[in-house]
Amino acid sequence: MRRFHRVLGPLLALPLVLWVVTGLLFHVKHRYGEAYEVLAVPLAAQPDWTSATLSPAAVLRAGLARAPLVLASHPSGRLAYFGRSADGPVALDAESGERIAPATPDAARAWVAAAIAASSCPERFGTELDSAPTTLRSSRTGGEDPALAVRTDGSKTVTVDLLTGEMSQTGALNDFIDRTYALHYLQWTPWEPVNVALVLLSIPLVIALAVTGLWLSMRKP
Repeated sequence: MRRFHRVLGPLLALPLVLWVVTGLLFHVKHRYGEAYEVLAVPLAAQPDWTSATLSPAAVLRAGLARAPLVLASHPSGRLAYFGRSADGPVALDAESGERIAPATPDAARAWVAAAIAASSCPERFGTELDSAPTTLRSSRTGGEDPALAVRTDGSKTVTVDLLTGEMSQTGALNDFIDRTYALHYLQWTPWEPVNVALVLLSIPLVIALAVTGLWLSMRKP
């Protein structure tokens, strides 16, 4: 029993140390606010909610979009209905029903710059390095929208929806946090069945380590 316990101890030492250290990081949450900060485009003007005179029923009857619709502020300061039509995502002026065109790359980069400037830690983002077209899942239109991904010299990438102005950001810090989660939950390989096997194997081994340690501590010297 003593030999079995001595073999189990070194075998489980590394996973247990990793589990404790990564658990401590989750508790402290150092720079989590920076990593998961929600960026938003500062509105060009405060929206006048009384200007939304076009009803959702009128939008649907005219075939301008399909249900459901979301009424929200566009970065231009106009109120807009966001949704989807037969030819993709749409943004409709809530007063006139006119389509609001997607932002140009230059306008999208200006949105990103303004959002970074309004961030709680703009120095962490740095300045723009380059940009590339991409897509972003929108909570307003309910699907994938055309977007622009802007990479900065602060090892961050900010993605902005060209239609709604919604943003997401990620970077090296997010990657580090994701890796600590993977270590904590024994997701050590890219293969999910192997990770599940590691978890199933570790549980009885930890129990065996505890039981043998308890048994040895209760034995008379």
